[in-house]
Amino acid sequence: MKIPPATGGPQYGLLQRCAYSGVVFVAAPLMILTGLTMSPAVTSAVPFLLRLFGGYQSARTIHFFTSVVVVLFVVAHVVMVARSGFRRQIRAMTVGE
Repeated sequence: MKIPPATGGPQYGLLQRCAYSGVVFVAAPLMILTGLTMSPAVTSAVPFLLRLFGGYQSARTIHFFTSVVVVLFVVAHVVMVARSGFRRQIRAMTVGE
């Protein structure tokens, strides 16, 4: 069976690029860093993180809101997959048909 060449995928608009870039390069790293900041073991080894985020409570608040952003991003994508034909989309993602 011969595998067809890749088509390159859809062209993403400006808002889509901004949303993906924001989640990948801002929200996800911020969520990881604030999560690490809430750990006393990490902040004793790297006290700069605690100063960077303004204390444990500030890190907790930032972590909560960035987590909400990432969860909403994932939920929106799951809804789009479900609305556009769940079975067809899953088959395309797994088998490539």
